[in-house]
Amino acid sequence: MKIFRSHVLVCAGTGCVASGSLRVKKALEQELIKRNLQDEIQVVTTGCNGFCAAGPVMVVYPDGIFYQKLTAEDMPFLVEEHFLKGRPVQRLMYKEPVKKELVPAMKDIPFFGLQVLRALRNRGIIDAEKIEEYISRDGYLALGKALREMTPPDIIREIKLSGLRGRGGAGFSTGLKWEFAAGAQGSVKYVLCNGDEGDPGAFMDRSILEADPHVVLEGMTIAAKAIGAHQGYIYVRAEYPLAVQRLKIAIQQAREYGLLGTNILDSGFDFDIEIYQGAGAFVCGEETALMTSIEGKRGMPRPRPP
Repeated sequence: MKIFRSHVLVCAGTGCVASGSLRVKKALEQELIKRNLQDEIQVVTTGCNGFCAAGPVMVVYPDGIFYQKLTAEDMPFLVEEHFLKGRPVQRLMYKEPVKKELVPAMKDIPFFGLQVLRALRNRGIIDAEKIEEYISRDGYLALGKALREMTPPDIIREIKLSGLRGRGGAGFSTGLKWEFAAGAQGSVKYVLCNGDEGDPGAFMDRSILEADPHVVLEGMTIAAKAIGAHQGYIYVRAEYPLAVQRLKIAIQQAREYGLLGTNILDSGFDFDIEIYQGAGAFVCGEETALMTSIEGKRGMPRPRPP
């Protein structure tokens, strides 16, 4: 395993990509090669860092220096000063807007300071297109436990005890929803992931799908085991091409590693996932309309039993 003296995490979420982060990354890599530093400095492409207004952004470890609003033209000077002379570049650091004070470290920026990341714990840290990086942060560990050590009722009980709830407004118990699905009549069941996100200006689904797609796949597979499903669908709007691209890569990688498909982790359990791209209709964020759309019909809500 290669050891680097520094890791540079370059945000490649949709916001930063639109601001030019891929050009910044390319210029940085070229400059590192020019200075013969490519074996000392590792450049990692990550998902959305969260601070989109500051993009393009990068974080340099081990010190956690946060650089913002970067351009490709900044890279020669940044490499010279930071990586050769050991002097972080102040003009590219975050500045507190009221007191105008420099805040070099990401952890000290107020926007990040009070955040407690759970679903987004890997955002801005791992390369979303490399399953190995997800696994290195205990990815798929919970799936292994669920498939090999727990029964469906055990899984549902654990989810109930966790207090996990839906984030759509009603706060409905996830464990209770899984229990209802497990006990529902019918021999064929499905796990549907709603990544449509119809609310204007809402990008929570896009952020997690772009930054950490494997966490979604793992969660869906655990849910499938709990309710007795063998097929899942991720409904994501076509206006999220980067999320779709990273999901496709993640699904293929999971299949290659035996984490999707037949006999997952030699457990005897089969489950696979397909992506369905919606056309962006607001109403398809409603679950029955979403199901109708996946069936190939007009995405319209339908009455549900009481």
